[in-house]
Amino acid sequence: HFNRYLSKRRRSEISKHLGLTERQV
Repeated sequence: HFNRYLSKRRRSEISKHLGLTERQV
């Protein structure tokens, strides 16, 4: 599973993406 690898660096980007999508929805 590569989720652990990008889980540390993509977590910041995903958090920003989720915040933007949550506000748009």
